[in-house]
Amino acid sequence: MHQQKGLGEAPPEGEAVTAQLERILANGDFDASPRSRAFLRFIVEETLAGRQEGLTQAAIATRVFGRRADFDPTVDPIVRIQAGRLRRSIERYYLLAGAGEPVRIELQRGTYAPVLRWAGPPEAPEADAGTSLHRRLEDAGGWPSVELSLQSGVDPDLGFDPRAAQFLDHLAVELDRYRDVRVVIRQDLDRLPSPGGRGGTFALSGRLFEEGGSRRLAVRLVDCRTARQLWAEEYRETPDLASDVLREMAQVVAGHVASEFGIVAQTLWGELRTSAAEETTYGALLRSYRFFAAREPADLVSAVEALRRALASEPQCALAWAWLSRLHVANHAFEVAPAETSIDQGLALAQHAVLLDPSSQRGRAVLAFALLVKGELAAGLAEAGKALELNADTFVYLETIGWLLALLGDWDRGTALIRRAVARNPHHLSIAFHALWADHLRRGEIEASYQAAVQYRDAAWFWRSVMRASCLGHLGRLEEAQVEVAELLRHKPDFASRGRTLIGRLIKFPDLLDRVAVGLGKAGLELA
Repeated sequence: MHQQKGLGEAPPEGEAVTAQLERILANGDFDASPRSRAFLRFIVEETLAGRQEGLTQAAIATRVFGRRADFDPTVDPIVRIQAGRLRRSIERYYLLAGAGEPVRIELQRGTYAPVLRWAGPPEAPEADAGTSLHRRLEDAGGWPSVELSLQSGVDPDLGFDPRAAQFLDHLAVELDRYRDVRVVIRQDLDRLPSPGGRGGTFALSGRLFEEGGSRRLAVRLVDCRTARQLWAEEYRETPDLASDVLREMAQVVAGHVASEFGIVAQTLWGELRTSAAEETTYGALLRSYRFFAAREPADLVSAVEALRRALASEPQCALAWAWLSRLHVANHAFEVAPAETSIDQGLALAQHAVLLDPSSQRGRAVLAFALLVKGELAAGLAEAGKALELNADTFVYLETIGWLLALLGDWDRGTALIRRAVARNPHHLSIAFHALWADHLRRGEIEASYQAAVQYRDAAWFWRSVMRASCLGHLGRLEEAQVEVAELLRHKPDFASRGRTLIGRLIKFPDLLDRVAVGLGKAGLELA
């Protein structure tokens, strides 16, 4: 078998590899096409079965891509092209969501048999760093910090560049809006009486250039505990960007670094079992973030328990109240795990979060979500509107607020916000396409609704299959619709009897709910 051993252990086998494969395929950060996903599943399953020697271009072309038995790879390069795309998708996944996962599935150049191995241990910190994760987080009350620094490439002889300083100010403000990380400015550290102090858990550095009259920003995030680069990206000013390009760049960078699905959270949630963050308030938040990324029922239960323990010792943490609410409401809406959660509890928790921190966009969005699921649409619209008014120019939860506004009944404003987020923020959440799907469907624009459903990549729970199956039913594409119905029933075997109730947790307008149900009926799934 094409495997490598790590840490002196036997290589991962069937159950561990299969679980890792399903995690990859279910995660939104695995940005592969359906054909690439089928490609990955095929080569992994063949390797587990001991048939890796048969993974030739011809075998893959005929069994995955539907080519004829006389397939000639010299004429048709589909397998080589798709292998390159799949390799990049896997690498991106492990850079983002999979950084802390135990099993690595890799596709190396020159072979179609995947390498299956245990992930190695984190790189050891440099000796002169002298500060463990435990000490860093303990001193910060459990919260990670990000140290910011920026250089200008315009004129290195200048001691001060107002454009670089402006970007740094924007970035510090945007990072703080997420409430998840503590921001440290390198220049401020240099002014402390004890130079060479500890600084941040992570270092976010950048360089601002100007070329041909347009700006270019190169940024990188480094884990200060290991000196390992976690992420690097380059952003260029383009004619379609907003007039305040530095602010917009700061918004994109801050969201990718500091949101609940950002690089800091994803790096740290993989360390929960071994780090001192596990029993802190931030550690409890990490558990909730991990649940919303991986959607494992056991993660929901452990996150609820961890947040309850954290709030017993730190009851003033508004973000913890908000995320405990979100877990309650999500479990009520999607029925993920048999935990003691209810919509009334979720609503009360969200109201307390907003009472503690009225200026948190995320807290108000969680309250609007609870009100949506509860069916209090007018109150929900008011809260979603307040969330937007706190800062309509930021990317913090912008697509989520748009989603809420749309499903609460303000379709035009909600979908306009979503389209802005999708156009401006390359790291937008796929929840945006749920509202676009619903809006097109209510207008009778079935093909456009289906295209939005295709872009909704969240395979967990049941909504993706509902969206696609209903549209395909309306379009008369019954074979494809039946595949989606089968996937839906795999998630929810009793959906025929309870589907209207489950759909109605988010779709509050009877005409739209009926249109969804009619499409499912045409697809072969009659709802009671």
